[in-house]
Amino acid sequence: MQHTIKTLLPISLFFALPFAHAATSDGKIGAVSAGWLHVMPQGDKQGVYGHITDKSPVLKNQPATSPNAGFEVQDADTAGLMLDYFVNDNVSLELVLGAPPEMELSGKGQITIPAILGAGTMTAANLEKFDKIATTDAYTPTLLAKYHFGNIQQKLRPYLGAGVMYAHFSDVKADPHVNAELNSNAILALLKPELGPIKVDDAFAPVVIAGLDYNINKDWFATASVSYAHLSTKASLDVIGNTQLGVNPPRDIILQGQSEIEINPIVTYLGIGYRF
Repeated sequence: MQHTIKTLLPISLFFALPFAHAATSDGKIGAVSAGWLHVMPQGDKQGVYGHITDKSPVLKNQPATSPNAGFEVQDADTAGLMLDYFVNDNVSLELVLGAPPEMELSGKGQITIPAILGAGTMTAANLEKFDKIATTDAYTPTLLAKYHFGNIQQKLRPYLGAGVMYAHFSDVKADPHVNAELNSNAILALLKPELGPIKVDDAFAPVVIAGLDYNINKDWFATASVSYAHLSTKASLDVIGNTQLGVNPPRDIILQGQSEIEINPIVTYLGIGYRF
């Protein structure tokens, strides 16, 4: 419920604006456009950090860090919907919505843990083996304030803007082959490890945008824009395994880990709109 409220809040605020008091010279107070959004994340892996819990039968409460491993988000495409309220001829407030794309997370590097026998570390999982280690649906409603240059009658009207994005991630699914990779190490396989649920935190991010409208006539227009959001979040994951050695042992969380996910997307948009 809390995620739903956070997602709907900017939509409610947008529609609560005093449309009746708009002061555009042609009397049109709003615009809606629909089109194609292309999302290009720019972030790099940020390391995986965690610890072995006291439930583990070996190496209790020891750190497990892999600074050269991590996750990177891949490009995605989705449908976009833009709703504009014009404060005057040059200033508008825009709500950006889109069908939530399925974002793919690729794995980078190797996750290591302290060696069970001897000194040093041992590889728990080689993330490079997977084209995509997990997927998640991304809801990213965005509120923008934009300044449109020139006057309403111009064919071409460039604009600049800035605002804030709220990102909510849901339905995170890991590649089922990850569990096979965790059990590929003969020593770790004694604990029969398997990946537990992955959680990706919600986040807010500042956004800047630059775009261009082409007025086909007084009602219809084509639009194109490019925006950048300084967006990062955190993924938390658990590894569940046997807590004792022997036949039919109890199972619990034996390793807890987390990783920062740097997204920082550049987003392009092409659409057709109608002013009213």
